[in-house]
Amino acid sequence: LEVPHALPGGARPQHAPVPRLAAQPAAAAVLAGGLLAVLSSAAAADHADASAGGRSGGRADAHPHRADEDAAPPVYLVTGATGRTGSLVYFGLQAAVAAQVAADELGGAYADPNHPGCARSVVALSAGAAVVSGADAAADGRSCDGATDMKWGPLAAALDSDAIVVDFSPKGGPADLRGVFDPSVPGIQWADGNVWTKLDGRRHGRSTTDGRTAPAVRALVTDLDAAREVLGCTACDASEGIYLGDVTEPDTLDPATDGVTALAIAVGVGGNATEDVMEAVEFRGVQNQVASLAASARKRGAALTSLNVALISSMGTTDPNPAPYEGGEVLFYKLNAEAFLGASGVPAAVIKPCGLGDGEGSEQQLLTGHDDTMLTSVHPPVVARADVARVMVQALVERQSGLRFDLCASLHGPPTTDGDLDALLDGARWGWQA
Repeated sequence: LEVPHALPGGARPQHAPVPRLAAQPAAAAVLAGGLLAVLSSAAAADHADASAGGRSGGRADAHPHRADEDAAPPVYLVTGATGRTGSLVYFGLQAAVAAQVAADELGGAYADPNHPGCARSVVALSAGAAVVSGADAAADGRSCDGATDMKWGPLAAALDSDAIVVDFSPKGGPADLRGVFDPSVPGIQWADGNVWTKLDGRRHGRSTTDGRTAPAVRALVTDLDAAREVLGCTACDASEGIYLGDVTEPDTLDPATDGVTALAIAVGVGGNATEDVMEAVEFRGVQNQVASLAASARKRGAALTSLNVALISSMGTTDPNPAPYEGGEVLFYKLNAEAFLGASGVPAAVIKPCGLGDGEGSEQQLLTGHDDTMLTSVHPPVVARADVARVMVQALVERQSGLRFDLCASLHGPPTTDGDLDALLDGARWGWQA
């Protein structure tokens, strides 16, 4: 298995070594018996709590597998952003944020100068669709009075970046009237010359602790020249959301995580890395990133449950002695990072791809599973980096948590579209999580 693209490691942090425990059947039996007793006790407590109308250990809401919403729009940080997979995640998040910002900007209540006092509203249903509703005055006047007004809509509309195209034909207007959102108004400039002025607005971005407005998508890089080449930045500094840092050096991470709510960990070592670098990047580096994210949340008084992390790990971690061509020693440290993340208290999703390929995304059927079973059931066990990035972006945008799953692709079956990704993630859960 090929592991995600390398991020050069720095000096090894001063941590105790991670021990590799030899199999101890007798001790394992004792531990298993104790674990079963604990689980049985916990299950009984959960049953009693449920009978009393509550549920211990979490909040009950409409979507228990999503992280808690925060009041402000999310700010994403992609680490390993100049790597082949990380860069795809970075650009995917930028596209998702741009679509959502456009939908949020266009959505809201408006005033129409051609119909004084008459309601106008745009409701974004998704990043690409909306409905428009309103009212017109009775035939004997131009101004709406709130009592005799004639309501119309909802009318179907399509969203495209900062533009909206509405079918006004049901009320006798054009079938494809186009409008463009002008933030200087703010409002919608229609092709027929009319201008709707927005009555409400929403600020996008998040203020950092020193009052700066944070770009919605940031990148942590180890080389500014690589950032210019791969990410297309110009200044390549904080003004563009580009931060120079190393996951093995905790002090370099804090500026990048200041104000961040969602972390995409796409950092990985190359095939020639030493074991010290593997541990420093793949395990300790993940700890450092999550610790910095949590510290940033504490500084601004945000709860851990308002955060979200997605980690690209790897399949193959069920093998205690994987061959080098199957991932080798690095899988041990990836597995330790997964275990840490699951116990960190931060809502998270762990994506464990099979072998990584450079094909186009959205061309194959994506498959999810657990425990490396697809390494023998899928031939060849390969998935495109572009598809791994699509799944990671979806998990972050939809704030999915409590997920750890294998990801691979089939040469047969219908391609998995962007519209299928929510169902893919839901299907990646264990049966009892439904």
